[in-house]
Amino acid sequence: MMPCKINSKAERILFVDDDRRVLDGLERMLHGEFEVETAVSGTEGLATIHLFGPFAIVVSDMRMPGLDGAGFLARVRELAPHTVRMLLTGHKDMDRAIAAVNEGQIFRYLTKPCEKEEMLGAIRLGLAQYRANMEASEILKEAGKRRLSLAGDPSREIWVVRR
Repeated sequence: MMPCKINSKAERILFVDDDRRVLDGLERMLHGEFEVETAVSGTEGLATIHLFGPFAIVVSDMRMPGLDGAGFLARVRELAPHTVRMLLTGHKDMDRAIAAVNEGQIFRYLTKPCEKEEMLGAIRLGLAQYRANMEASEILKEAGKRRLSLAGDPSREIWVVRR
């Protein structure tokens, strides 16, 4: 699949968990704080990102039927590389957690139950990281536009820097 279009104003959060009660609790916890979307499986989460992305943050459960959290977050990284990825799990399976961190480049690892203040803190840090990702992307995009080739010779490229 192609990466999602980047929209710097999108600071929505997607939670993915196969337990609807957990998702309902997260929606209640964060109501009025952030714009939250939910999905009940990794496959549904990918479809949500593809159809309604981008999301600033994606938080996934680790153990889900079919596509687990590690695989899901690795795919999120491919689809939406600027999205900050977090893992929220009730399981202490360190091998799978390490795989998720390595495969999906996880920003935070949170355990269930997650207190509201801990979740809010992680989301605030995640949003700051997302904004930094977006700013870096824009800087690189602008830098690419300023690269010039002298007399059409790529070996004589220069960078135009405005101050």
